[in-house]
Amino acid sequence: MLFLPLTEASADIQSAVRTLRNQEDVRKYMYTSHEISQQEHQQWLTSLIDNPRQSVFVAMLDGALAGVVSLNAINRAQKTADWAFYLDLALRGKGLGSLVEFWMLDHAFGDAGLEKLNCEVLEMNAAVIKMHQKFGFSIEGVRRQNIIKDGQRVNVVLLGITRQEWLERRPAIEPLTTRLNAPKA
Repeated sequence: MLFLPLTEASADIQSAVRTLRNQEDVRKYMYTSHEISQQEHQQWLTSLIDNPRQSVFVAMLDGALAGVVSLNAINRAQKTADWAFYLDLALRGKGLGSLVEFWMLDHAFGDAGLEKLNCEVLEMNAAVIKMHQKFGFSIEGVRRQNIIKDGQRVNVVLLGITRQEWLERRPAIEPLTTRLNAPKA
């Protein structure tokens, strides 16, 4: 799997991100679940240029867009950020979420120089909450009935991990990613 900044990706890849984001099963786990228009997508892409508070990457698999992963609310003074990701529905269940999470943790606590990484997950997305915990994230709280999804108020689970916690957890996780990256026989 290859990760590159979205702002450096081709126009075709940038356009494909909108298609991926508009997949119904991607939207249902996002804060905003409406279909993203071309104009809205272009405004978002423009907002990423030289934006010190946000870094968005595309995850490429065999030359095709597999997903998107981002650092948001980057605070250089506090060395913190939030992160999020989504994958192409056709690729779910193949361990790619684990590869994305492993890469992001290494990137956040390496190249990005962060000391704390946070994320927010809709409570109904139990599989992602469990995956984050497997990587060493701790549940730090719940924002009760924080957003409206399909006319219902939904809880949002807050998770976080420190650089030190990741460094301690990483050796146990790395063999899993090696198996996922291994060529298929």
